[in-house]
Amino acid sequence: MKSTLIILGLLLCSSTFASFEQAPPSFRYKTADAVYVDFQTAHYNISYDVDQKRTTVESTIVFDAPHAGFPLFDLIENPQSVMLDGARVESEAIRDPDQQTTFRVIKQAVPVGTHTLEIRHTLTTRVSYQKGKVASAFFTSDLTDRHYLEQYLPTSFEYDQYAMKIEVEVVGNAVDHSLMTNGRVKKIGKNKFEVEYPHFYTCSSLYFHLLPTDSAAFKTFEFKSIDGRVIPMQIYSNSVSIVDSYAALAVRVLNELEHDYAPFPHEKIVIYGAGSGGMEYSGATIASISALSHELFHSYHARALMPANGNAGWMDEAIAVWRDQKYPLVSQPSFSIARMAGHSAWSRMTDTDAYSKGAEFLAWVANRMNQKNLSFKTFLKDYFNQYKYTTVTTELFRDALISYSGIELKNDFRQYVYGKSQMPNNELERLAGELDSILSNPEHPKLSEDELNQLLWPEFQ
Repeated sequence: MKSTLIILGLLLCSSTFASFEQAPPSFRYKTADAVYVDFQTAHYNISYDVDQKRTTVESTIVFDAPHAGFPLFDLIENPQSVMLDGARVESEAIRDPDQQTTFRVIKQAVPVGTHTLEIRHTLTTRVSYQKGKVASAFFTSDLTDRHYLEQYLPTSFEYDQYAMKIEVEVVGNAVDHSLMTNGRVKKIGKNKFEVEYPHFYTCSSLYFHLLPTDSAAFKTFEFKSIDGRVIPMQIYSNSVSIVDSYAALAVRVLNELEHDYAPFPHEKIVIYGAGSGGMEYSGATIASISALSHELFHSYHARALMPANGNAGWMDEAIAVWRDQKYPLVSQPSFSIARMAGHSAWSRMTDTDAYSKGAEFLAWVANRMNQKNLSFKTFLKDYFNQYKYTTVTTELFRDALISYSGIELKNDFRQYVYGKSQMPNNELERLAGELDSILSNPEHPKLSEDELNQLLWPEFQ
């Protein structure tokens, strides 16, 4: 009863966190600071020209600058033009002070207030043309730096939630195309679509796959949620039999998740039965059949309750693996220290120890809660329902867990989650952990660029 009251008290005292409060620190650039900003809206126009085999993107972004300085955003492709508040400006790629990642800065300082950014660039990543056809996908990964939406479109960072709209058109002598995405799609003509995405989305949320209609088998049906909603489910793959297998398993998994945690937290469900790989999006996934259950769980922890930064990415993977393993309990961790949330404030990748050491750490915490007749699984349910549609940090998770359980966990988090004082921060350690993840975690195999490009074309049989 006490634990329940604590959670209810937290819920009443804390409304949704302003996502900008979780931004990394600003740092010096030229004559002032490079500053993180707060995207309000982003409107993208994407034109695929099948005759010229060229993809152009025009973006209009409205952002607030809570601090004066040089605004930061990200886009890997070099833009052809950048306009800030109607004036042409330049941008460049820069590194953070810890040399952890790269992002773009606008080489024009702005005052505090609202500003408009207009960018034009050519999209070349994960786009493939054939005669009269194009396939384009925004496949992402949390295990590699700069592998979220910034590969394809100008975007903000994980802490930042904002509404997006994409207008898509395939021009030229083209066959019929379909757009599989986790937004609200309106088809306004042959090969012309408008899509709106929820305001809580971040750079890791969006699923997008444009492909010729005749290149895949599609299945659309309705999933009846426990809250009475009828949720459309769209599944596609390279054969009808594979689509049917994914559909049957998805319904079983969703019934389990709704019973254990909450009604499905998204308006639709999109599944690409790719036969390999595994990656989560908000209400969508690309997955092998063996990874489907794991990825659908991520539509709760990861893509409805979302990590605010790289040091928060370990939580949803650890929770997902703990569930995959049927909620085990352990008496003591088998490892002495881990640094899953102890990286630079500018790090943008999930620490791969989350899949093994993270899950084991949670199993140990769950065992200690069990000894007090408390359920870690019940905590996760309450925690999800309190913070869904927000971005969260390791500190928030830790403090909520301490409040719920009454167990003093700060020193345990310092040793097993932060591990700051004993373990060096170097690339060799990161690569070793990544290799361990690839070998031990089938749900998130790291696909090569060639393998990802092959998934653009399901090749309907």
